[in-house]
Amino acid sequence: MAQTDQYYKGIEKMIKLYSYGKINLFLDIEGKLNNGYHLIKTVMQSIALHDELIIEEISDNKIQLECNYKYIPTDRSNTCYKAVELIKNKYEINKGVKIFINKTIPVGAGLAGGSGNSAATIFGLNKLWKLNMSKEEMLKIGLEIGADVPFCIIGGTYLAEGIGEKLKKLNNFIWDNILIVKPHFSMSTAFVYKKLTPKNYNLYNINNMLKSIENNDYIEAASFPANSLEKVVEKFYPEINTIKNIMYKYNALSSAMTGSGSAVFGFFPDKQSLNKAFEELILNYPKTFRTKTINKGIDLIND
Repeated sequence: MAQTDQYYKGIEKMIKLYSYGKINLFLDIEGKLNNGYHLIKTVMQSIALHDELIIEEISDNKIQLECNYKYIPTDRSNTCYKAVELIKNKYEINKGVKIFINKTIPVGAGLAGGSGNSAATIFGLNKLWKLNMSKEEMLKIGLEIGADVPFCIIGGTYLAEGIGEKLKKLNNFIWDNILIVKPHFSMSTAFVYKKLTPKNYNLYNINNMLKSIENNDYIEAASFPANSLEKVVEKFYPEINTIKNIMYKYNALSSAMTGSGSAVFGFFPDKQSLNKAFEELILNYPKTFRTKTINKGIDLIND
């Protein structure tokens, strides 16, 4: 973070934000629409693992993106670029913007890193340019970018249905000892959904998960994670199960893949168990993170 602080030292019209990642506590596929989109039922949960964005207004009418990961695209294919374009066109803004993305959340992991970055861009430009967008207006712009973006704007614990755009607030799920492991491979969401067949639909019942969250029974809720997409990914990468088994070896209450992969999370009963699992997994998986749940999707670091 010190590098980015120095990079932007002395700039006045600048805003800094954290965009938080997410995990899917539950994910079931209910069917497929004629337009190719799949109907889902999922419980999404924000986690403390985050990226940092620094957004600066510049004098010319351009969109400039930079990232500490050189392989991240900085053109129109980047979700942050899309967010800026949508806002500039909607509000007829003839100002330029420069965004530096300091990524920590692994890419291609099902942790909503890209969606979170675009959510923070929408939120940040609303503040920077004093647009006074309502939450509903920001969510609408977010949905034009991707189904996960509206959730990433608000964050916390939500039931998402439809293609992911129908959000219902749930009681906050609270868990302090979570391990995230990103294997050496990444997954394309489009690839995973393309490999789905009807036998992958309606594998799990969400009722126990929803009931335990409603009752604030965190231990029971932490025992019910399930992900239909995991069965698709593990056929190509059985390593998903290897990671899960190591977590169970150190007393994880549960372990599952998040989103369309490839990251795997585990809920641990205490820090001691978490740290032991971390020490073994970090040897083979450098992108292993200790984290916890939070009840927001974005943090404004300076106002």
